[in-house]
Amino acid sequence: MTPDEVVVLARYVRALCPGQKFDEYTPDAWHDVLADFALADARAAAAAVARKQPFVSPAEIIDEIRKIRDARADGFQGPGLSAEIPDADPDDVQAYLSALRGLRTRAADGLEMKKRPIAALLESVGREVPGEVAAVKRPGPLGIECPNCGAAIGRPCRTPGGKERAAHAARQNGGTATDEQAETERRKAASARHLARVQDEEAAS
Repeated sequence: MTPDEVVVLARYVRALCPGQKFDEYTPDAWHDVLADFALADARAAAAAVARKQPFVSPAEIIDEIRKIRDARADGFQGPGLSAEIPDADPDDVQAYLSALRGLRTRAADGLEMKKRPIAALLESVGREVPGEVAAVKRPGPLGIECPNCGAAIGRPCRTPGGKERAAHAARQNGGTATDEQAETERRKAASARHLARVQDEEAAS
């Protein structure tokens, strides 16, 4: 606020609180404390304080201004509001946070928030992944597409019914469908040997 605006505020507070004492030096003292705030916010804050008590101090005005600004900033995005998207690359964390803080400050100041054109919001959708990123392989069985069930990289293997299951042997070994078949045959042979051993034990008893 300018010195003249603080004079206006002091007169307003005096009208709200007739019993509060003011003199010729009051606006100068209040300007030293309230110069960083807007007159409109200070008036609204003074009125809010005056609703609760007969006297209004600069410190109470500041506390109320902060509540008003926090309420504006908290609701600058949501149903029915003209949400504004931070104009920064989300991958650039510092720039994005700076842009977001700028939006919150503008919202707290009571400035109009404008929607960005839909084209601006979609311009980066579907952008090509850089080659060096695409080439990075995930370690472990999920690092390759499963040759048996077709599960994509990073996704678990699935049964024919669609339920998740442990990675197929071919995937665990980083091999091919032939490896999967060999693993299946190995398990069948082991099962047959176990069954034969059980039958021999039963026959002996």
